[in-house]
Amino acid sequence: MSMHIVVAALVALAAAARPSAAATASELLGCQKAMVSGARGVANAELAGLFKCSDKVVRCKLTQELDGIDPTACLASAATACAKVPPAIAAKETKAVQKASDVCGIVALAELEQYVAGLGYFQVAADCGAASASDLATCVLAASRCTAQRQVFRTDPRAQDSLTTAGVAASFPCVAP
Repeated sequence: MSMHIVVAALVALAAAARPSAAATASELLGCQKAMVSGARGVANAELAGLFKCSDKVVRCKLTQELDGIDPTACLASAATACAKVPPAIAAKETKAVQKASDVCGIVALAELEQYVAGLGYFQVAADCGAASASDLATCVLAASRCTAQRQVFRTDPRAQDSLTTAGVAASFPCVAP
C-alpha cells in the first residue's frame, strides 16, 4: 500500500468519525472567546473615545458658561480630536469582526445559535437576521457598541450634546435617552 492511500484512508476515517456539522468544544469555546474578546475591546474603545470627546467639549462649554471665555478655539480643537474617534472605533470593530468571523466561521451557524451543545446566540441571530458567522459577529459587536454608548449617556448626560457640537453624533446613535 502506498503512503498516499494510507493517508487518504486515515483522512476518510477521521471525517467519518466526526460529522462535518458537529463542532468540537474547543472550536465553540474559541468562537465564544473571539466574540467576547472582540465585544469587550470594541466596547472599551467606544467608552474611552466617547468619554474623551465629550470631556473635551464639556470643558469648552463650561469654561464659557462659568468663566465667560469664548469657546471657539477650544471647540474647534475638540472637534478635531473627536473626528478621529469614529474611524478609530470602526477600524477596531472591523478587525474584531474579522477575527471572530475567522474563528467562528469553521462552526455551522446552527451550532452557534443552539443553546444546548452550542453557544446560544439564537436570539441575537434572529433579531438581526444573521445568515453567517460573520453576520452574527457583526451583530454581537454592534450590540456591544450600542450598550457602551448608552452607558456613556447615563454617565455623562451632556454626551449627546457634546457629540453633536463636535459633529460626530451621527456615528453614535445610541448615545441618547
